[in-house]
Amino acid sequence: YLAAAHVGLHTMVNEHFGIGVVEFMAAGVIPVAHRSGGPLMDIVIKHKGQDVGFLAETEEEYASCISKVLNLEPAKRRKICEIGRDRVNQFSNEEFLNRFKKLSKSVIFPGKR
Repeated sequence: YLAAAHVGLHTMVNEHFGIGVVEFMAAGVIPVAHRSGGPLMDIVIKHKGQDVGFLAETEEEYASCISKVLNLEPAKRRKICEIGRDRVNQFSNEEFLNRFKKLSKSVIFPGKR
């Protein structure tokens, strides 16, 4: 049922990560998330120069963002969903392990690449 939605609403303030937002994007749903915590810092950020969703704080901002999503041209909506699905790959176990190894090496062997 999630994939049939156009908007994924996430209102938790200062959530440390926001796996629900990532799940929206993986399902091809455009997130409207609170402008704080993980969604702000790590998830709903431009990917390849494109928007993957929207951030809001006030009731008015949420309403405006939801309206934007619902009034997008179908091609633009599909593009945001595609970019969002691609962005989700950044949160895979494989990607996490690759980044962890790279950062660990930089601490253990500073100055080497």
